[in-house]
Amino acid sequence: MVKDEQRTGAGAARQALLDYLRREWPGSVDVAARVAAPGASAADFLEACTTLQNDGLIMYEALLLGLGPSPKLLTAALTRKGLEAALKR
Repeated sequence: MVKDEQRTGAGAARQALLDYLRREWPGSVDVAARVAAPGASAADFLEACTTLQNDGLIMYEALLLGLGPSPKLLTAALTRKGLEAALKR
């Protein structure tokens, strides 16, 4: 990931979500976008979640959109690969 991308949009949401889930390691947690990535748009949070999952860094049971004030992941956790990526930061 490019350093400039980490500071804006989905890149910032991606890093914020990795950091949030690292603090919860090894457990899983329900997490709202407004808590894990304050200021991120719903689109950026959605892109971050799907990219992290596709890259094998996180797993989650469900992604809820349009059911509250912000998108929410249910039972989200870092994978071992995700933990390694979060710790390299």
